[in-house]
Amino acid sequence: MKTLKDIAAQYAKKQPQQVDTLTEEAPILARIPFIEASHDLWNLYEEVTHINGAGFVDMNAPLPTVDVGTTLQKVDLAILGGEIEVPEDTATLFGGHQKYFAKMMPKILRRSGMTAEHRILYDNFRKYAIDEKNLIDAGGEGTGLTSILAIRFVEGETSGLFSPKCFQRGDILNTTAINNGALYKSTSKAHSNVLVYGLRMKAYLGIQIANRSTVATIVNIAKDTIPTPTMIDDLLANVRAQSSNTILCMHEKMRTALLRHKADSMYISAENTDLNRYITHWNGIPVITSYTFSLDEEQVIA
Repeated sequence: MKTLKDIAAQYAKKQPQQVDTLTEEAPILARIPFIEASHDLWNLYEEVTHINGAGFVDMNAPLPTVDVGTTLQKVDLAILGGEIEVPEDTATLFGGHQKYFAKMMPKILRRSGMTAEHRILYDNFRKYAIDEKNLIDAGGEGTGLTSILAIRFVEGETSGLFSPKCFQRGDILNTTAINNGALYKSTSKAHSNVLVYGLRMKAYLGIQIANRSTVATIVNIAKDTIPTPTMIDDLLANVRAQSSNTILCMHEKMRTALLRHKADSMYISAENTDLNRYITHWNGIPVITSYTFSLDEEQVIA
């Protein structure tokens, strides 16, 4: 499986740098491997319902029946997109609406990446883990809580999805001039009844999760209920973590809070000149932090 950056290098010949900007402040989105969806707007896949494997039998005894039961499932892609408008006079000051849009695009892409990552974390991975009861309760109550996620990516089961239409024009965000690039009277709240130029951006992306043992979460984390090392170990065990395909995701301040566990086990000698308290891995599993995680904002999960 390939990340968005890998896919962009292969397909987005026109605007390959778009992905770098999109994921600049969305490091978890940058790590998610993606596969091409079976259709433009959705993906069909087989979900395994049961497996009967081979077994040992006595000499000359009949062999057991082996089979794999599956059901056909469908997951819809979501639209990552938006519209931007610039009033005629502002466009003139920038030397034309194309130059204005080109100047604004990096900012728009960075914010779009953060928005997409937040939705993926909370509406896909975290929601799935909670719905499937694959969670550990840190014990915090009320509001002002946060979470940690463990995700194991498996091709055909848990991964990102992108539409075959995504890169047809050489960029991940398909951009089209509104009104063929001519002026029109805006109906938006920001520019109501003002003559503007407009640009529409759109990409079809999605997340597929088809295995309960690939996504788990620690919920109800408060400032006084920081997860113990055993909780983190159990979280990784709940997704059958492997260093090659699993990530541990949290807010940067959550990683800072976990540093106490490293400090407790450190040995300081007279020869030490560098006190390194930074955590990059937990038992070989990469720790990926992002500011798109809600910190001290989540509601309690009963």
